[in-house]
Amino acid sequence: MSASSLLQVNPELQRCLWLELTPTRLVLMPVLLALMLVGLHLAGTDDLAEWIGYALYFLLLLWGTRLAAESFVDEVVQGTWDIQRLSAVNPLGLALGKLVGGTIYVWYGAAWCLVALPFVPGTLEGTELTSILIGGLSGQAAALMVAMLLHAFDASRRRGSTALAQVVGIVAGIPSLGLAAALSSVVREWGTQIHWFGGQFETGPFTLAQQAITLGWWLLGVAWLVRRQMGHAPSPWPYLAFAVYQMAFSTGFLFAGDLVPPFPVVAGIAALAGAALAYVGLFTTPWHVADVKRLMLAPNWAQRWSLLPSWLPVALLAVVLGAASVASGGREWSLAAAALALFVRDIALVASVRLLSRRRTTLLLTVLAVLLYGLLPEVLDSIGGVTLRAWIFPTLDAPAVTLVGPLAQALAALVLAGWAWTRRKGH
Repeated sequence: MSASSLLQVNPELQRCLWLELTPTRLVLMPVLLALMLVGLHLAGTDDLAEWIGYALYFLLLLWGTRLAAESFVDEVVQGTWDIQRLSAVNPLGLALGKLVGGTIYVWYGAAWCLVALPFVPGTLEGTELTSILIGGLSGQAAALMVAMLLHAFDASRRRGSTALAQVVGIVAGIPSLGLAAALSSVVREWGTQIHWFGGQFETGPFTLAQQAITLGWWLLGVAWLVRRQMGHAPSPWPYLAFAVYQMAFSTGFLFAGDLVPPFPVVAGIAALAGAALAYVGLFTTPWHVADVKRLMLAPNWAQRWSLLPSWLPVALLAVVLGAASVASGGREWSLAAAALALFVRDIALVASVRLLSRRRTTLLLTVLAVLLYGLLPEVLDSIGGVTLRAWIFPTLDAPAVTLVGPLAQALAALVLAGWAWTRRKGH
């Protein structure tokens, strides 16, 4: 698709181009970049290519993430977002217009940096340059996605949304493989090679490929959120596909050379990755009574599936993998059963808080998580040791009878969730 045809089918992108690329700004950007390079050259800087890399980081990651978040927040503040999401614009086109159009000015500056790069002294490796560009776009997509998530929780939220979204975008845009890959590269040959599914890969190309794949997931997440904002069914498929990919990616580091880990270990690691993503989805998914009613009144299973919260299929998959790990010779069954009971407890508690409190639910859930997983186990451990702690929190080698504690917590949380649902439904 040509640039002209893209503008014709995407009015949001066209509107952003008219607003952002004014004649004054078009001239100002290359002039400022030229003054920066001339000043550095007169100061005796030899490697100007390195400074162009710094300029790209500033434009795409620091400034670009701010613009990406503001492109959505400003629309909400001005009251034009509701008009846009009720229009006939395609969700993918609207997402593209917000992401690319809202940040088009920093990409215009990045284009001038790329033009100047061959004519300045010094070198900037192609892998590093590509990594900066991909990281910048990933950070911008992450910032836009977080701003939309915050709006889904509280449509009246204004203060702090842009700053929080920018911080998350900067972190997401930093070239990184995550903890598992970092540990693998450090432990095995100090970062020169990465072992993954029995193969050996150079860190640079492997990191770049992972960045490109992660960018694809960020873009899919933005399009998915825009689609939800426009009134379409949420559909758990995108998040489930992302969870399956992360499970496979994490377990790949267990295969080093000819080493083939046993199935219980592979299933256990995949279950842990799935449970972690289920918690992320649980805490980042708004819980509205209308959504639950719509799910319960769906006429068939296909519509029920499309209305499921994104974290639920991931949680079920994690439970199945955990059970498979235990059944095939993994950890003792009582520990797995206790962990499953606490998982059910957490889901019920999150539902209760979301139903009973309309504001500051994230803060309340954070405090509750610190109490249940940090403070309470430590207090019980100091009072009665591991034996007392096992009745509330699962521990290794604990008697099977201590499973009563987590099961009782899960039952109490389910009762609380049922009461909260009945109370909220009556209003």
